[in-house]
Amino acid sequence: MSLDQSADTSLTEQLQTLRVATLRRYGLLERYLTALRQTLEQSTRNYASAKQLYSTWDDPPFSPQTLGQLLRTIADLGILRVHMHRSNRNRYDLTAYDQTRVDQLAVIVTDERESATG
Repeated sequence: MSLDQSADTSLTEQLQTLRVATLRRYGLLERYLTALRQTLEQSTRNYASAKQLYSTWDDPPFSPQTLGQLLRTIADLGILRVHMHRSNRNRYDLTAYDQTRVDQLAVIVTDERESATG
């Protein structure tokens, strides 16, 4: 796999571990990364719940449960922080959203997709 020089090696390793350990979460991330990024970047809240983020869509590309899984996955990858854990109502710290790390993730996912199909 050839990665852009700016891609973070630890992120590459984390993503490979995710793919091996939980292929379903990896597949969701690969499929919905662009929509997830749009969701996070269009939010006007600093600390949002998944429900609040989901409500920004008129015609959501994923279910609320899928969004919750995606948020957990990118939090695990260090792209976003969970500000507060509550019973089924996490708040995500959008002030800690790491756009550079998402850019790196997009490069890695795209490269892996191209390697698999090429």
